[in-house]
Amino acid sequence: MIANNGQHKQLPNELTSTIKELQVLKPLKKAGITKSIGFSCGYLFQVIFCLIFENKNWFRTLET
Repeated sequence: MIANNGQHKQLPNELTSTIKELQVLKPLKKAGITKSIGFSCGYLFQVIFCLIFENKNWFRTLET
C-alpha cells in the first residue's frame, strides 16, 4: 500500500519535475476536484500515472 510518510519521496524525481513543468495537475484544480481527508488528488494522479511507466497495475502495487 502507499505509505503515508514522505509522499514525494515515493515518486521518481523525473516524473515529479515533469508533471510540475507541464502543469498537468492544473486542470484538476480548475475542475474543483478535492478530497477532504487522505492523499491529495494530485498525488493519487501522479501515482497512477507512474504505474504506466513502471509497467505495473494497481493490484500488483498494493501487494508489494
